[in-house]
Amino acid sequence: MIDPMPQTPSAARCAGVPRRSALRRLLAVLVCAVLLSFGAVPAAAPVQAAAYGAPRFTDPMALYDAATARVALTAANGSVSYSVASAEGGLLRQGTATVSSGAGSIDLRTLGPGYFKLTVRNTAGSASTDLGIVARLATTPTTKSPFGTTAHPGIHWQLNHAAASRALGLSTTRVDWRWERMATFISGFYRWDTVGEAEIKRLRALGIRPSLVIAYHGLCDGALTPSSTTCINEYAKFARATAQRFGTTVDYAVYNEWNAATNTGSCGRSADCYMKLLKPAAAAIRAAAPGARVLGPALGAVDDWWAVDGPAYTWFQRFVQLGGAGHVDLVTIHNYSVTTAPDGKGERAVRNAKALLAAAGISKPVVMEEAGYPTVADGLPEYLQAAFMARDAAAVLTAGAATYMPYGLVDNYNDRAHAESNFGLFRHEAVNGGRLVPKQAAVTQAVLSRLLAGAVSRGEEKLGTGTRSMMWRMADGRTLRIVWTTDKTRTLEIGGSTGVAATDWLGRPVPTLLTGGKRQMVIGGIPAFVTTPAGTTARVF
Repeated sequence: MIDPMPQTPSAARCAGVPRRSALRRLLAVLVCAVLLSFGAVPAAAPVQAAAYGAPRFTDPMALYDAATARVALTAANGSVSYSVASAEGGLLRQGTATVSSGAGSIDLRTLGPGYFKLTVRNTAGSASTDLGIVARLATTPTTKSPFGTTAHPGIHWQLNHAAASRALGLSTTRVDWRWERMATFISGFYRWDTVGEAEIKRLRALGIRPSLVIAYHGLCDGALTPSSTTCINEYAKFARATAQRFGTTVDYAVYNEWNAATNTGSCGRSADCYMKLLKPAAAAIRAAAPGARVLGPALGAVDDWWAVDGPAYTWFQRFVQLGGAGHVDLVTIHNYSVTTAPDGKGERAVRNAKALLAAAGISKPVVMEEAGYPTVADGLPEYLQAAFMARDAAAVLTAGAATYMPYGLVDNYNDRAHAESNFGLFRHEAVNGGRLVPKQAAVTQAVLSRLLAGAVSRGEEKLGTGTRSMMWRMADGRTLRIVWTTDKTRTLEIGGSTGVAATDWLGRPVPTLLTGGKRQMVIGGIPAFVTTPAGTTARVF
């Protein structure tokens, strides 16, 4: 699901997504060009304080470090009143703030971590925003983080995806690198994607490794997925030119979800057809940039496709038999549970992929490159998106995935009626006046990234039926448990009274009871993150 315009395997799970015609896309480009030419006010233009009226939030991203959390706003001079509510809707705080020269701020430094709704009012009107506060947000795990995501600079051209990726603590971000947007009628010459390149530059500057998804079609083979020898050679030329442009500073993904609707070629969606594209493209990339990493096959899957003899399993089995893993440096797979609890699904995909590789004598990193949950209107609530993502990430990483990459960074389109548009960790910017406002899952991702940066998996702890506990040795030597139940609430007891800290999915402290020299807490379907000294035992009842 690298770009929402072509249908993807999610078409099987989220039917009804509008596909844009060529004419509509052209009109959209022309409208954007007009807006860019005439609609912008220079940032330096003076604005009189009297021009400000009702409050308006101005921070580009509503995600804050707990130690420095101040929300910037504009409003008419004087004072504004504000109120802060918890994620559950309870009133936490009320107060006032001064506005001078049209600018003010709300100080939330003592609020602590969590997810909140801030409402600000004056005599001219009011404004509300959801926001996240994360402990140590200024700490950047990047290369030590086992997390990444997918960004679409081409459809969110005004956003700074790199800054959002950094706040989430990601080590890698996939970026569209669309052949059809850059192809020309002259073979070997391209109109390079300047928006994509700017984002790649920002990601690299922050220490986040970009992964370029080289897809989907050129001007040959009727503007379909390449299948003829001529068109495959043209794709390889494009891959080579891309590698010459970026060298070893990025990773290169050869196509995306070849086995699904993104593939429109006449050869078909089989592993045999994918190999016809992968082999020359990977060779071209490595010839142009020795040492560059090639990724594939980005195999799409939903629900039970990864069960033994399921369509993803058999496709991947054939891919391995054909020697496909020998042409990639990172083995990339996808798996979506969509609206159901993830237990037993994404982790099965990783285990089965690794088992098929091992049977062929191959040991290469497996990356869960796409997984996610849509927050469509009247569908999955945002708190469950966050909870399911945390459960899936913990289980998938414990199963042996090198990286877990929730899809995607921002909701694809401002369309609450269609699931395809609502997989993002952040809401679509049009909902919030061009600002990035996090869903609860973004806060959960930021918390997880900082807990697991540099951590080493210790496997799944057996605490009894209905309870799952994934364990890590953290970078500082402590033990981390990500623990939840799959049926009813239970009591988790930690065999020690000191050095025990527990937070919920939003980074908020979880109440514990000290009894008999041990710590007890209630756990349920939303994971708790529990840190203890090394060697501390646990039980549930």
